[in-house]
Amino acid sequence: MIDLELIIIIFAYVVPLYFANASPIIVHGKIPLDFGKKVGGERILGKGKTILGTLSGIFFGSIAGFVFSFIYPNVFLIIPNYLLLSFFLSFGAIIGDICESFFKRRFGFKSGQKCIIFDQIDFIIGGLIFSFLILMPKLEVIIILLFATIFVHSITNIIAFKLGLKKVPW
Repeated sequence: MIDLELIIIIFAYVVPLYFANASPIIVHGKIPLDFGKKVGGERILGKGKTILGTLSGIFFGSIAGFVFSFIYPNVFLIIPNYLLLSFFLSFGAIIGDICESFFKRRFGFKSGQKCIIFDQIDFIIGGLIFSFLILMPKLEVIIILLFATIFVHSITNIIAFKLGLKKVPW
């Protein structure tokens, strides 16, 4: 039997998370978030993390959540604070990606270098952590988001690469 409420919750999380993660690829800007500063001879984050990209991710992820609530207003029956949750998911997704970039630099990964699994789920983990401020999702929601994202994120990255939006297919 299909659990319709579970499907709605998954989409309610996926929409802001994925829009927040994808927006900086399209609206990336020029000014790096770390202003080119280095720690131990390595950039703090790398040139791919920009101020405009960060803000666009939070903005478009939040807007995507708003649009989802407009398309499916019953989401408020399941998640009463959904608009606030959308903001925290979007904010957390961007923070998760930024943190992963920071740790990749500390462990010697170059900007854009592949880091299997973490490249796919960093934004999900960050979004989920910040979403806990509003709502603790069921364990099955967390598991589905993590496992589905590993595959979906890989496919969308290949598409973005082929469209010339990304320099690497991961």
